[in-house]
Amino acid sequence: MEKDIILRAEDLYQLNLELTTILDSAQAELAMIINKSGRLITWQAETSTYNTESIAALVTGSFASSGSVANLLGEKEFSSMYQEGTNNHVFIAQIDTHNILTLVFTGRTKLNRVKLSVENHRNALTPSLENIYRGVVNDPFLNLDVSGYSH
Repeated sequence: MEKDIILRAEDLYQLNLELTTILDSAQAELAMIINKSGRLITWQAETSTYNTESIAALVTGSFASSGSVANLLGEKEFSSMYQEGTNNHVFIAQIDTHNILTLVFTGRTKLNRVKLSVENHRNALTPSLENIYRGVVNDPFLNLDVSGYSH
């Protein structure tokens, strides 16, 4: 039986409020909370042109592989990761044992501003995330719509 999280409206509201604050203080384009299995929990953006589901899956894989590199170097893990492009940059930071925060930003923002914003707001995300993971259930029929089936 697989466990799944239940996303309640009040938890998502709080997380989105914090992500908006992080977006503003970091002057970022996109902020996402992703659990380490690749599930996009929620996101906020200046524009909606991003394929957030694909980014979430790829960021998770990239962050997981950086953990393997950390082990090879004698580290337990890396708590953050930065990727720099010509126009867009990505900063990924571990929030807790289950989740990572991903920020996409442009050259108008400096990396130190993004890091400071993450550090200043990381703890504000924790209560809502803890509520979400307290609601983890073992239910094989979770999210299964059986309304169209007859007996």
